[in-house]
Amino acid sequence: MTWVFFQSLISGILAGGVYALFGVGITIIFGVMKMVDFSACTQLVWGMYFTWIFYSVTGLNCYWAIPFVVICMGALAWVVFKLIVRPLLGSDDTSFILVTLGLSYFLQNLAEFIFGANPKSVPSSIKTSSIMLGEYSIGLPRLIAFFAMVILVLGVYMLLNRTTLGRAMRATSEKPEVAQMLGINTKKTFTIAFMIGVIFAGLSGLLITPLYYVTPTSGHMFRTTAYIAVIIGGLGDIKGALVGGIAIGIIEALVTGLIAIDLGPVGICLALLIVLYLRPQGFFGKGERQA
Repeated sequence: MTWVFFQSLISGILAGGVYALFGVGITIIFGVMKMVDFSACTQLVWGMYFTWIFYSVTGLNCYWAIPFVVICMGALAWVVFKLIVRPLLGSDDTSFILVTLGLSYFLQNLAEFIFGANPKSVPSSIKTSSIMLGEYSIGLPRLIAFFAMVILVLGVYMLLNRTTLGRAMRATSEKPEVAQMLGINTKKTFTIAFMIGVIFAGLSGLLITPLYYVTPTSGHMFRTTAYIAVIIGGLGDIKGALVGGIAIGIIEALVTGLIAIDLGPVGICLALLIVLYLRPQGFFGKGERQA
């Protein structure tokens, strides 16, 4: 039982790294634009397909596809923002939710139309490789994904806190009207924030391609879990997305390993209910200001 507990704990931390990276992308968009992007799971799928395209053309390991995926996801984000998101700026939350849900189904069906419904794989020499830490096994693809998440999240943290663009994004997130009066191009800031969020979703897809088959519905496994991680951590807070993602990964792994393999989602939903009861704004979320 002790071995199962610690092995599940290690696996949960590593799995939570992907949830955290995915959640940070959602958090950036919400933090700056105050809108939840419900098409993020399908953006993850397109990141997987761009990785598969790169492998099919070059035959190189999927991790070499990072620059290619960043460029492709950035281009996709720019087109989506200009054609769909930008006209919605200033609209109510319901409009954005409905449009991004519709965008999710459109991107999923577009992927199925272009690539077909048959599963595709991105072979990797390290797919089944692992590192032994004493008697515990650490899967190499998940370990790489975890460290990639740490590097990317640190990069975003530095961007937001140490650069002029980051200060503009934080100012826009607080008071867009005031930021615009101070000379900040808020529409450009919104565009960059949306692109960063979409790129993070695509990179999450890249990092899981050694572990999962690529299909138009591959993002469904993140549809609930990643959003719960963001809610638990606190909407709009990067630290919260990081902690929430890892926490959800640990809870899922422990419930699966110690209780039953089918009860992982139940444990996650129970954790959500407990957090919402004790702290509705999440671990790091800010409560509403009182007059």
